[in-house]
Amino acid sequence: MKKFLSMLLTLVLTAALFAVPAMAEGKTVIAAIEGDPQQMDPTLNSYSRSSKVLQNLFKGLYKLDADGATYVPAMAESCEVSEDGLTYTFTLRDGLKWSDGSDLTAYDFEYSWLRVLDPEIGSKCVSDLWLIENAQAYYNGECAVEDVGIKAEDEKTFVVRLNAPTPWFLSLIATSSFLPVSKANVEANPNWTSDVATYVSNGPFMLKEYSSLNRLVLVKNPYYYMADDVKIDEVDFVIIEDATTELTAYNNGEINIGFLSNTISSDGLIQYKDSDEFHEQGKIGIQYCDFNTQLPEFSDSRVRRAFAMAIDRQAMLDALGVIEKPVYGFVPYAQPSLTDSSKSYRDVAGDMFTEDVAAAQALMAEAGYPNGEGFPAVELVVKNDTQQKLMAQILGEFWKANLGVDYTITTYESSVYWGELDAGHFSVDRNGYTCDFVDPSANLKIFVTGSNAYENGWDDETYDQLYADAMSKTDAAEREAGLIAAEQYLTEQMPAMPVYSFEMFYLVKPGITGVVCNAIGHMFFEYADIAA
Repeated sequence: MKKFLSMLLTLVLTAALFAVPAMAEGKTVIAAIEGDPQQMDPTLNSYSRSSKVLQNLFKGLYKLDADGATYVPAMAESCEVSEDGLTYTFTLRDGLKWSDGSDLTAYDFEYSWLRVLDPEIGSKCVSDLWLIENAQAYYNGECAVEDVGIKAEDEKTFVVRLNAPTPWFLSLIATSSFLPVSKANVEANPNWTSDVATYVSNGPFMLKEYSSLNRLVLVKNPYYYMADDVKIDEVDFVIIEDATTELTAYNNGEINIGFLSNTISSDGLIQYKDSDEFHEQGKIGIQYCDFNTQLPEFSDSRVRRAFAMAIDRQAMLDALGVIEKPVYGFVPYAQPSLTDSSKSYRDVAGDMFTEDVAAAQALMAEAGYPNGEGFPAVELVVKNDTQQKLMAQILGEFWKANLGVDYTITTYESSVYWGELDAGHFSVDRNGYTCDFVDPSANLKIFVTGSNAYENGWDDETYDQLYADAMSKTDAAEREAGLIAAEQYLTEQMPAMPVYSFEMFYLVKPGITGVVCNAIGHMFFEYADIAA
């Protein structure tokens, strides 16, 4: 399911057009979100935007602590790790409940994780579980479910066995791919996400309302194991797709948290950058453009590299009025080095390519398109958003001026955008990916065959092997060297074009404290409070 709602806000919304929810009794935060959640089933979700909502509705075995950096037990009370680092034995807390009051047990976790691996489900986050013993073999039909390293031994004991030691495993299982769903509820209500009455969760909040076309209402879950510590009574997510509209809503007091995945707006940055209301944080994600490698003209890596080299990223960002950082590789600056956590992986690996118009023109000529002769017009496909359309226009003008190729721009509403990409209806698209965990391998795994996380149709056995070789290394230096080699090859092939590294910018009204954002781009309200 690409979309949960059937309609969205129009691109240019005035403040009067969206109904601001009446303040509930108690403490309420009203947070903007840049679009409706694409997937409300956590164990099937691969979308960062959906996770912003789901992370407040569900909690896994581990969760992010109030400091925004440490992962601590949640549904698990404790965890024992074997000496070889392969077996994790989780003991769940006593008295865990779902939001409908039913018991939550280790069998729900077993069911949920195996459900992700079920080929008939078609989960796009299935590759997140490849590190579990025999998970990929089971997905491919090569072994029985009993052979998978996922087992509930009783109601409170959950055992997981990995293929190799994975230092970041406890942070990984806090992400949406590993969140539980109620086995009893899902089996009784196959379409449980489509009706608030059947929507059962286990986090600090539960879904109260999805009645209008522009907001979701979450309320405090009385069955949450730490319900007494949750100070916020209601969270309203208001869907605002346009950055300028969001800033207007914030300034008018119609929302008290302004939060977009990539940027607020240039006006917002100017207005609030030096205030206590402005917050920023590096994200472990990048903005990139997919090349449709199934098209003859983009099947040649020389062409793809030429397009990537023929633009001026900083000039484009300046024109867009944003303060993101250009990136010349597939791993963002926020990912730390595996050998020195004080350094960025990007600083260790260095830039993987440069902007060089002359070299780009030479590559086009070598590929048979001197000065763009014979190259079909490029169809740039973006969402119907002011900034995205401007970005597409800037890219197109760079390619027209520097490579001699013409372009068109096609826009789609969010409700159909991803479906068009999946169908291959584009030459170049605007895409992005934010990782689920802090490790440079997370950014590179999406290009492994079968990851289902990108739309360019590119599969490459050499890259798959380079990535697998890197991930087989237990020594940090060797693994980092292997990942650098894989990224170098990926950049040579350039199935997608890195543009800029994500930064997270958000506004919080005075009096609201304890709002936690992580490097993934999720906002948590479990620890939030509002001054009286």
